[in-house]
This record gives sequence, structure tokens and C-alpha cells, in this order.
Amino acid sequence: MPLWKFFGNRETNWGYKISPDGARVGWIGSHKSRMTVFFRTVGERDSGILDTHSPRSVFGFDWAADSRRVLYIQDRDGDERHHVYLMSVDSPDERPVDLTPWEGATSWVHRIVHGDPDHVVIASNRRDLTVFDLYRVSLATREATLLAENPGDVTTWLTDVAGRPRARLRQTGPTRLDLEVARAAEWARLQTFDIEEFDTRLLGVTSDGAGLWLTSSRGRDRRALVRVDIVTGAETMVHEHRDVDVDWVTVDRVTGQPVAAFAVPDYPVWHFFRPELAAAVAPLARPSSFGLRILSLDDHGRRATVEIFTERGSEHFLVEPGRDPVPLGRSESMAFADQLGTTEPVIIQARDGLRLHAYLTRPPGYRAPGPLVLHVHGGHWARDSWGYSSPIQLLANRGYAVLQVNYRGSTGYGRRFKELAVGEYAGKMHDDLIDGVRWAVAAGIADPARVAIYGGSYGGYSALVGMTFTPDVFACGVSSVGMSNLVTLLENAPPHWKLWMPLFYKYVGDPSRPEDRARLEARSPLFRARDARRPILIIHGANDQRVRLRESEQMVEALQREGKDVRFVILPDEGHLRAYGNWRNLIRHYREVEVFLGQCLGGGVGPAPGG
Repeated sequence: MPLWKFFGNRETNWGYKISPDGARVGWIGSHKSRMTVFFRTVGERDSGILDTHSPRSVFGFDWAADSRRVLYIQDRDGDERHHVYLMSVDSPDERPVDLTPWEGATSWVHRIVHGDPDHVVIASNRRDLTVFDLYRVSLATREATLLAENPGDVTTWLTDVAGRPRARLRQTGPTRLDLEVARAAEWARLQTFDIEEFDTRLLGVTSDGAGLWLTSSRGRDRRALVRVDIVTGAETMVHEHRDVDVDWVTVDRVTGQPVAAFAVPDYPVWHFFRPELAAAVAPLARPSSFGLRILSLDDHGRRATVEIFTERGSEHFLVEPGRDPVPLGRSESMAFADQLGTTEPVIIQARDGLRLHAYLTRPPGYRAPGPLVLHVHGGHWARDSWGYSSPIQLLANRGYAVLQVNYRGSTGYGRRFKELAVGEYAGKMHDDLIDGVRWAVAAGIADPARVAIYGGSYGGYSALVGMTFTPDVFACGVSSVGMSNLVTLLENAPPHWKLWMPLFYKYVGDPSRPEDRARLEARSPLFRARDARRPILIIHGANDQRVRLRESEQMVEALQREGKDVRFVILPDEGHLRAYGNWRNLIRHYREVEVFLGQCLGGGVGPAPGG
């Protein structure tokens, strides 16, 4: 199939959200070769399009409290210095209003304030690029009033439904976080966390104001939904999964009550706290494996938008207790779902006996053993999950089996699994990937002579490690925005990473310490360029603020000095995220990938993209 079906499809749509008053629905759709916000009245066909007057895509939005205005964020050419923009469904062609015209700052919508349609709470690092303050911003005048000033160590803020700061997480030591609550004019410590509990999420304030909802792994291996008493700090377990972390909890933004909790042990699972909503969603069940997400609720807590998905695509519905679900839209991939691959969870045993969760996608009619792409997720504090992925299905459509390994250190599998990654960059974390390839070969799935490694960010680093540390395993490799030198990565970290650097120092190393610096260099592919033997494709956005362009430039220079086969692609108007801001760069990236892998592994190459 042509690339545009995966990365430039005019039928693309996702992210359906109901307005607070329940009268309108909005979503992200295709318009003029980019993604923007669409809207219509529930039950009507009066669709409208917000013209952002920008060539770059919008990837999400929020309804304002008045259900007429819409807020979204957008950066400039991928630099991730997001501004918050305001538009109205009453005048969709007017130019958007920039609520945060603060040069060099990153901002986002922190809270839609219930009962105050004229203001929102915005988080921004305009005052100090290393931390984020909260501002109460007028939608009419753009006046921004400082609501909560960051003393320099707050990682997370929590406001209540009225937009008042109620809790925060502070980094009170290199390896310590404190949960504090607002009492009168002071902040009081409620709980203490260690550095490994950094993934604590402040979800909301209970409806009676006496407690907080958190997902937390404090004092346990796995993250769970808990209620914390706002006076005593006493913690009550509300919901946990027996094997993995609670991945996310949907909370009613008006009542503050949890609606549903989600986890991904292999296929997605969920637990509803509202029986009436569970009953409304029940007719959407599929006969085989599927996933479910709650995308939004109205302010009455009755109407919700729900996504039902598989590895081949998704469908969106409006649900309401006592009524049949109303279809809203289908992902573009559903039109060619029968041509897409099947993704199954698999368990791989690493060489040291560790059980690794992974996903294997095979195209229809795959003849094993055949070519395989090891696709490595970024992070490394992230994970692969089951569901539709355009890059994975493109690779399957080109004839490749695709293996995604959640190597040690991946999130979602508890604290012990995460901490197995300490000190293991280019070590046991990479061994897990190699063991995945060996598993696929031993199972008769992969031809050992036709295996490629491909990834972005940490996955790009893994691809470079694979091509230089284990050059006999892979026929070729693709690194997208990957780091080549762990020393220069950490020394050039963006300012707002400041509070997270102790975590990097624990897992990777501190370049200011001579003994760590030597170890970092020893685990950096830049210094192993001479060991590369097979072709490498390197792609990087020039405006990347996380992994600087220099990371790829210096790797390419080192490979070229050694006479190695390397192709280097720079996207001048993109940054770190592979979603990209326009279709031109999406098509360019994946055209480079499919041609490169076709030459290396012998897979299919689609028709050349048109204009």
C-alpha cells in the first residue's frame, strides 16, 4: 500500500471529546495536508473545521468551560516550545489567539476551570526555564496572573476543580520527593517518596475535599490507585492489578471521582467504578481481543466518548447510560484492516532467566523464517503496548515480522523490573534485545541473515549500539533522533530536565564524576564507530531539544572517517517527536526507511510518493 495510507491519509481522525455541556463533539481530523480540530453538534451533521492558520498539525485539544471555545498547543518547527492557542467554534476561520506569547517558554493547559468559563490555568516555564509555574489566564484579555510560583523544586502541581492549587510534589533531596498539601497560607508535607516513585501521578481531589486520588507505587512494587487522607496522609488502596502497574485512571473532572482504571499486562484490561457506564459500554465488546479508552466525559458525568481499538485500528463512540452507543468515527486504517498484520503478546526468557514481555506482529501470509525488524521503544522510561501503530503496520505491510521487546527498565512492570536497568545501558538492556532476536530465530520466525534494528530516541541509541557493539547480529540499522555519546547527551540536556537529572545519574551516570564519565563513554556508540560493519540510516530533526542534532552529526562524522556505509537525513523543520508537524516530513522519514530496509532485507517498497 502507498505510504500516504499510513502517514498522510485524508480520512485520518482520532481523539473525540464531548464538550462540557454535552452538546458538541470535537476531534482531530485531516485538513489541507495537516491535522486540525473538527467539531459538530451532537446528533447533527453540521461539521466545522478550525483553521489554525498554520502549516503544522495539531495533535490534541481541550474544550473550554463554555463549550464554545477550544484550546490547543503548538510549537514552532518541532522545537517543543509549545504555546497555548484559543479558537472559537462560532468563528472557526478567525486567526487563533496566542494566550502564551512568551518567547522561549513551554506552556500547556493545566486545568479547565469548572464554573469559570473566562479563565484557564496554564503551566509554563516563562519565568524560569528549569521549572513550571501555574498562571490563571483570562481568555478575554490574555492577562496572566501568577497563581503558584515554583520555588525551584516542584515537579508536579495539582489544582482542584475551581483551579486552586491543592497539592504538589517537591524534590527535597537528590533521591527524595515530598507530597505537600496547601493548608491556609502554607504547604504541609503529607507523604515522602524515594526517587524510584517518581511516576506518582496526582489525579484529583476527592468530592468531599478530604482526600487526594493518586496512582502511586509508594512502599510497593507496582503502581496502584490510592486515596490519601489530606490531613493524616493515611493511604487506602482502591484498585491494583496483580501483575503490572495501573497504567492510567480516568477521573471525572467535576466530581473528582475515579471513573475507570486501565492496565496492560499483555492485552489491555480495565476496571469501571461506575456500573452504569460499564453497562453503557458493554455493547461495544468484540468477540476477540480489543482495547478500550475513555476519552472524555461531559460535566454531568453521563455522556462519554469511548475508543475501541485493536492492532488494526480504532472506532469511536458516544455512550450514555440507557441509550445505544452512537458511532462517531473510524480510524482510516479500518478501510484496509484485512491487509494489516496481527500482533500477539509473547514472553521471551532473557539469558539470565528474566521474563520479558514483547509483541510480535506478522503480516498476512508471512513465510517463516523471513525478514524481521526489531523495533525498539524510546524512553527508556516507556513501554510498548498492544494496539494500532502506523510504523509497525507499515513494516508488516512491506513483508517484515516486527518484534517489540519491553527490555528491562521499561515502565509498567513494577519497580523491581525498572531498577534492573541501573547501569545497564549497552549492557543487559541491550542483551534483552539480542535475546529477543535469538528467540525469534530459534522459533523459526526470523531468518538470522535478515534482521534489522530500528528505533527512535533511546531506541535510536539502541540501533547504534546494535550496529557497533553487536555488528554481526543485524544486517542494517535505523537510528531516529538517537544519542551517540551519553556524555554530551547529559551535558546538553534541556533546562526543564533539571529536576529529573538525578534519575539519569542513577541509571546512566553523572558525567561530572570522572569514573562515571569513562563508563558513559564506554557505553556510547560514538567511540565504537570502527566496529560497524553494515549499513546504517540516521535521521534527525534539526530542532530537537532533547537529543541535540549534534548527537547524530558526530556519529555520522565518526562513521565516515572509518569508511562505513551511512546515510544521513536531516529534517530542518522538525524536532524530537516522530509524529512530526506536517505530512511532508512523515512521508520523507518513512520513505527513507522503507527504501533502506528494502535494499537491506529485501522487503517490499511502495510506489514513490506523489507531490
